[in-house]
Amino acid sequence: MALAPLHRAVDRAAMWLEDRVPRPPDPYRPGPDGPLACLGPLPPPPPPPAAPAVWRFPVAPWGGPPGDRALVHAFPARGPRRGTALLVPPWKLRAAALLGAWKASLSRAGLETWLLVPPHHLERAAAGARSGEGFVSADLGRLRAALEETVLELRLLAAAAAPAGPVGAVGL
Repeated sequence: MALAPLHRAVDRAAMWLEDRVPRPPDPYRPGPDGPLACLGPLPPPPPPPAAPAVWRFPVAPWGGPPGDRALVHAFPARGPRRGTALLVPPWKLRAAALLGAWKASLSRAGLETWLLVPPHHLERAAAGARSGEGFVSADLGRLRAALEETVLELRLLAAAAAPAGPVGAVGL
């Protein structure tokens, strides 16, 4: 691919910049043993939004900020609807608008697009924290809780979308 060297250069520049952001030390803490809690039976899925909207629904407590709720931005399909795409943004995404080309492409393909905002990202980030900053951590219990919550929310969204047709996930 002709753009591969450009993509590598952009990735290297982004990592170089991230390495220069001052952060407080984050000591290593081991996580709990055992299977992930998100892989068990699902509670009933939330009803999907009736129209394109910002959609919030409660989820199992996971140790995130008090009152945290799953957050999904729903966008309509253009033309005949062929299913639902669950769009999972990259780590440390600074603005949902950066995914405009992905949303437009999925929409043109006839897919209703549900953009999941993972724990610690965008509107779900703690006050004063950068988007995604609290997701990956050397505290393996906290990292595990964030990953479990993300997987549980994706499973619930897939279950909510399934009655309306095929469901796929697009992870960036």
